[in-house]
Amino acid sequence: MTAEPPPGGYDPQGPGQPYGNPQGGGYGAPQGGYGAPQGGYDAPQGGYGAPQSGYGAPQGYNAPYGGPQGAPLPPGAPAPLAEWWERWVARIIDMLIFGVVYFILNLILSPMFVPSTEEILANPGVAVSSSFVPGLVSAIIAYGAYAAYDYVLHSKDGQTIGKKVMKIRLVGVGGAPVDSSALMKRSAIYPGVLVLYGIPFLGVLSGIFVLVLGVLILTDKPLQQGLHDKLAGTVVVKAPR
Repeated sequence: MTAEPPPGGYDPQGPGQPYGNPQGGGYGAPQGGYGAPQGGYDAPQGGYGAPQSGYGAPQGYNAPYGGPQGAPLPPGAPAPLAEWWERWVARIIDMLIFGVVYFILNLILSPMFVPSTEEILANPGVAVSSSFVPGLVSAIIAYGAYAAYDYVLHSKDGQTIGKKVMKIRLVGVGGAPVDSSALMKRSAIYPGVLVLYGIPFLGVLSGIFVLVLGVLILTDKPLQQGLHDKLAGTVVVKAPR
């Protein structure tokens, strides 16, 4: 005798099957229904819970230059520009070397040019004229050597000792090679102007000129060039690390 479902009931197995015996496709056998994970909210499929290569990865990172470069390069800059303070520190390092040379020379030469009492009494003007001679000679030697050093090292690889320490480099605008005449002109303008340091009044003007160059590096757009850079067609950028 065949078991019949109660009136109004539901037989999931269809007619001819024993009632209550699941035969595949019924509720008792999981077949990808609600009980099994199928790429829904509980399964990681690259959704919100899974790491993706989008926002979590650094973007705009320029590895050869050592850090993120958020803004595009300005026209004419073949690499990220050096920061103004990096250029200042590099110049301070270089100037310290030749500043010490200037100080030592001035210390040695000063006694040699001090006039005797008799010379001063005979010609009072000699005291004034001889007072700046040690400084002038010291400046010509020390800062003339600085200009030569600046030219030679920039000609070699675009870096003085100060620039090597700060990891910055001198290059041509747009990455073009810088010829020797342009580098010579650049070095003559600065630091060559410092040979006037030992001359009254002219020494003050040379100091003001150097200060103006430093300010131009801060204010010039878009390449942060000093006057010496503009005349030579150069720009200072970060060196690859």
